Amino acid sequence: MHKAVVATEIEFYLHNVSGTFIPAQVVEIIRDSCAKSGIKLASAEQERGVEQYEIALMPSPDKTLIAADTERFKFLITEKFAGYGVKADFSAKPLPNQPGSGLHVHVHVEDAGGRNLFFRDGDGWSADLLHAIGGLLELMNPCMTIFAPYEASYLRFTSKSNAPTTVSWGTNNRTVAIRLPDRSMNNKHIEHRVAGSDADVVKVIEAILFGIEYGISGKCNPGEPIYGDASLPQYACMPLAGNLMEAEAYKKDCQELKVY
Repeated sequence: MHKAVVATEIEFYLHNVSGTFIPAQVVEIIRDSCAKSGIKLASAEQERGVEQYEIALMPSPDKTLIAADTERFKFLITEKFAGYGVKADFSAKPLPNQPGSGLHVHVHVEDAGGRNLFFRDGDGWSADLLHAIGGLLELMNPCMTIFAPYEASYLRFTSKSNAPTTVSWGTNNRTVAIRLPDRSMNNKHIEHRVAGSDADVVKVIEAILFGIEYGISGKCNPGEPIYGDASLPQYACMPLAGNLMEAEAYKKDCQELKVY
């Protein structure tokens, strides 16, 4: 029996925190708060935006725990920094001239013996990895109402937001929707970069796991990876839905989601 191993990575803003703390102190407060609450962090760091931060949870096969701890983290940090007069902001695009905030999901699939089925060898990428990516790409626009649930969520999808704008995949390329981070060849995982930090974590993880299952069972073809800027016309990648109405139309026309 196969199992998925999942981790989340969420970005957020702490408005006016720089008037009270330097970034190293902010990170220390985040780490200490999570440790005391039993939330296992893989990393915590300052992000590209002014007063923007990011945390990543330790991977786990318990998707329910990962989703619960991600939501618990939002509440924990909001409450903790409110005590310092600082507002935690988990909206997808809080500031027009600053990067948006994403909810990235990292996932790989293991067999019954614990062997990662996502890898690259002398013959290329593993079939399970390619098919999983293919399924995620095919269902990406139909799932956009989950990844970007509000009209304001779509403000994040601009070239200046460090967010993908097309249905695309690649290796260590942050312009694509599905990225394969730089890891050892026998230990690859998918980074799904589409959801915003305002999305429902449970629904996002479920949609991604369904896309992987759909892709592997249907042997979906992902096409060729993108090595340059996936938003450029020369790659002819399908754009992500640009607003909630367009996303709803994709969802309505998708028979696979109706079955799901």
